Amino acid sequence: MIIVRPEAYRQYPVGRTHFVLVLEKALADFFRLEGGSRYEQCATVTAGPGRTLGDILRTEVPDNSDVLVIATADALLTAPSADTGPGRTVAVLRAGQGPLALDQAGTVLTALEKTDPDEVQARADKLTEALAASGGLQIEEALTGSVARLTYDRPTWSRTDGGLFQPGAVRTAPTGRLRLAADLTGTALSGQITVKGWPVVRARSASADRRHEIYEQLTGLSHYPLVLTVENGAVTDLKAAATGSGTAAAELERLFAEHPDHALVSGIEFGLSTGMQPLPFNTEGNSAATGKATVSAHIVLGALPQTPYQLTLACSTSTVTALGGTEALAGAGTETGEARPRRRMNRVTSASCGCH
Repeated sequence: MIIVRPEAYRQYPVGRTHFVLVLEKALADFFRLEGGSRYEQCATVTAGPGRTLGDILRTEVPDNSDVLVIATADALLTAPSADTGPGRTVAVLRAGQGPLALDQAGTVLTALEKTDPDEVQARADKLTEALAASGGLQIEEALTGSVARLTYDRPTWSRTDGGLFQPGAVRTAPTGRLRLAADLTGTALSGQITVKGWPVVRARSASADRRHEIYEQLTGLSHYPLVLTVENGAVTDLKAAATGSGTAAAELERLFAEHPDHALVSGIEFGLSTGMQPLPFNTEGNSAATGKATVSAHIVLGALPQTPYQLTLACSTSTVTALGGTEALAGAGTETGEARPRRRMNRVTSASCGCH
């Protein structure tokens, strides 16, 4: 049994009187809501097949509520702003599939409890201020010698998921992501980028998608690096820096052939949550997790809904600095002095959950 403790989730702004846990019916027996003194009333809503989150918010959730949704169905993981309303703060957690799905969901909930939203926001403020004072950034990896530079007239943030869940919209748990747009006029990204770490695969729609298959083909990146050559914001070449990343390179080439815009780098994403650690399954939390760094770095290929899939690929061994600067802002250069765990190969035989 996994305990949901709204009292511990500091990501919700203070002031709401109700907390509502929405559970997909198939998951209802595995989670239990534990109330506390923060809310006047806590309640659980079980969503049967065919229900949508918008319908549940309109009919079963008071206006002045904090809401957490745990589900696998896309229809329960998003809702229009008209149904959300200005008074509700809604966070969603996509549950996984397979024998470890519940353990994975429990891990994300634990990360929510551990995360200090003020600390996350402080990291976000420092990063945005540093890049606002610069004309771009540099991503460098020492082992492969890869260097890429992103230049811009001014930084444009296409995602600002800071420490708090914001009322009036559906947010993904856990918080802690900033995405710098890399596909705008006046913005140029060129050079070589080394990707390494657990990937995140999102799909445009649930129908006929193969994100699980794509994710599995990319899992070799958790152990082996892949070097991407980028010219004017588009990947033009792939070089497996180790045998184990060859499968990932082949999968990316297949995606680029199916839809060329998958090769476009739409953003540089930064993870800000020290409470969340990278996990061996397809969760958007992997792009929020800092790992051993103060801030993690990732590149984003493709852009939903223009492309069928969007890939967030970690740059765990790279360091990000401002152009002309020497201070590490994100990545390996900001790692703590703790000893690294011994690496070993974990064979992945099947993909886990898909995140939206």
